[in-house]
Amino acid sequence: MKLIIPLDENQGPISKLCDHFGSAPFFGVADTENGAFDIIENGNSEHDHGHCTPADAFTGMGINAVICNGIGARAAARLQETGIDIYMAGLARTVEDALARFSTGTLNKVGPKQACEGHDCH
Repeated sequence: MKLIIPLDENQGPISKLCDHFGSAPFFGVADTENGAFDIIENGNSEHDHGHCTPADAFTGMGINAVICNGIGARAAARLQETGIDIYMAGLARTVEDALARFSTGTLNKVGPKQACEGHDCH
C-alpha cells in the first residue's frame, strides 16, 4: 500500500508531520509492501484556503491512502473522489509514529464531514 504523509520538514522517517495537509511543504511517500520511503516537495503549499488540489499531484503515483493530522473538507472530498482513503494520525508527531499507528490498525478512516473547517482546527 502506498501512503502520503504531509510533512513540515525533509528529515526522512523522523520528519515532523504538518498539522494541515494542504499547507505541508513536503509529503512523505511510504510503501508498506517494500518499506520504501521518499519525500517530495508540495508544489501547491501556498494556496488560498479551499483551493488545495493534492489529488492532482498524486495522480499516477498509485497512492492508496493519506495519513494526516488535519485536512480540509474540499481536499478530503477530492482525494476520496480519486479513490484515496484518509486516516487521521491521532496527532502523531513524526513519520515513524504515524506509520507505526497505521500498521497496528488504530487510525480512524474519515470522510469529508470529519475534515477541518479551517486552519485553526488543531
